[in-house]
Amino acid sequence: MRILITMPVYEDWPSAMQLCQGLDKVFAKAKAHQVSVLLVDDGSTETACPSELPFRPVALENVSLLSLRRNLGHQRAIAIALAHIHKNWQGNAVVIMDADGEDRPQDIPLLLKAMENAPRPTAVFAERGKRLENVLFRSFYNAYRALHRIVTGRDIRFGNFSVLPWSHLDTLVLFPEMWNHYAATFLKSRLPYVRVRCDRAKRISGESHMNYVSLLIHGLSALFANQEVAGTRLLLIMLVATIALFLTIPTVIGVRILSHLAMPGWATMIMGLLVILASQALIAAFLLMFSMMIERSNLGFLPMRDYAYFVRGESALFPQGSRHQPPFQGP
Repeated sequence: MRILITMPVYEDWPSAMQLCQGLDKVFAKAKAHQVSVLLVDDGSTETACPSELPFRPVALENVSLLSLRRNLGHQRAIAIALAHIHKNWQGNAVVIMDADGEDRPQDIPLLLKAMENAPRPTAVFAERGKRLENVLFRSFYNAYRALHRIVTGRDIRFGNFSVLPWSHLDTLVLFPEMWNHYAATFLKSRLPYVRVRCDRAKRISGESHMNYVSLLIHGLSALFANQEVAGTRLLLIMLVATIALFLTIPTVIGVRILSHLAMPGWATMIMGLLVILASQALIAAFLLMFSMMIERSNLGFLPMRDYAYFVRGESALFPQGSRHQPPFQGP
């Protein structure tokens, strides 16, 4: 099986090089696969990109570097990489993983085995088992999963670490939502997939570039990737809230007429507040509806069409001195 492993890298080049060495050791034992690696330089500026590997690979046939013109973030870097791979490479499977070492190389054979055992072309995602983050992060993560389930109706229990059959690329590169969130877009695509439990490892070196603001944006991007479903559910919630507010008005009038314990002027004040809240909820519902209709007619970023604008070029790190198109690639 011909496998291409791709990972976005932003400044974490020491970790990426150690991870490549770990991949080489893992696949040196699994000699049934032809393995290449495509590192995606996500606009690194502080740390120089390597011009060659610091070790001599035994199992890896090719290691290439895809340089982007600017920093886009790891989700958009994945979208660019998949579109580039679809256009320029050929193989049987694509492995997507992070370059910081939290995705373990020894788990890839488990994912590949699950894909090979599937009765039809099926993606395999690593479902997180044991996590090493602190309590606050896990609390926010569980809240994010609950919100995603409520708003979209889909439970998202995995991240980037996955194996895709090559045929899945034909579909994924046509989703504009790939620009924002890879995993959520895959769920929206309704392509077949299974999950395999994999524990998360520690970072190899350095600290994560993701802060809580970045994590919040990442979570919201997952909701926006399913904006039609999320917008429809929010619209229904707003309409129900509007109806409930309007139905409260007769209750206030009844209490005002039938009760003698009410304070003077309270009914007028409450009714005025209810009318304002109901009107605002109704206006918000209509604005959301029009926004959804406008967004449906706006194609936006299309990975297969627009990815090349962000690519500076591709170069080979191994074999040294090889031509730009490694033998693993197609025409």
